[in-house]
Amino acid sequence: MAFVSYQGIKIFYEVRGGGTPLVFIHPPAMSHLTFRYQYALSDVGKVVVVDLPGNGHSTKGAAKAFSIEESAECIRAVLKKMRAKKAIIIGYSNGGSIAQEFALKYPDITAGVVLIGGFPEVTSFFLDKEFKLGMWAAKKKWMNVISYVLPHAHFKNKEHAKEMQTVIKEVNPDLLSETYRLGYEYQSIGRLNQLKMPLLLLYGSRDLIMHNYMYDFVKRAHDVEVVYVTGVAHQVPTKRQDECNQAIREWMLRRQIL
Repeated sequence: MAFVSYQGIKIFYEVRGGGTPLVFIHPPAMSHLTFRYQYALSDVGKVVVVDLPGNGHSTKGAAKAFSIEESAECIRAVLKKMRAKKAIIIGYSNGGSIAQEFALKYPDITAGVVLIGGFPEVTSFFLDKEFKLGMWAAKKKWMNVISYVLPHAHFKNKEHAKEMQTVIKEVNPDLLSETYRLGYEYQSIGRLNQLKMPLLLLYGSRDLIMHNYMYDFVKRAHDVEVVYVTGVAHQVPTKRQDECNQAIREWMLRRQIL
């Protein structure tokens, strides 16, 4: 296990492989276990998985929820500890907001960005309802429900689902509710024109809630590729891991950012 300190919080990260770092950023509560199937990408880069504050192996006693901007600084702290000069930043779902913020603040370090089910702001009816449901359930301290629904929506493997379920149960529900709120309020759409590095968008072909967000990136960012992964809705990294990994691998080869 490796840790780096940020604002008095110990942030867990794990590294596998060599070459350009591929830093994976998870959604609220789900921890680095979200990307257990992405370790296979260590054949093309240095896979780096992180537990954001309050999640997984990172310090759980934080006095407040970390904003999207502060979470991006946590990723910067990890890369500083690694002495990495460049990195590919990969965010899944609300983790994609942190990836965007990192790229906007540190473009010189960001070799490329991958957003899996990404969005620049919450505007659609159903995504709005999903965030509000998460805030409400966490505020009600329904962690048993949350810790069941999220893993079983993502993993076919019962042992992998059970492992994530245990991790989610340990998350502070008040901080989780606040984390959902901060993600709900985050906006990058007015700054997308500043994203001049290569950007890969991965969406599940059945993830109809998210598809329209693709146009925001294509219209405003400078170098965008879009891949639809068939046979899956939102859970691309865990339910179509081979297709997800291959799309990232091929994009890296095309963009020559190995």
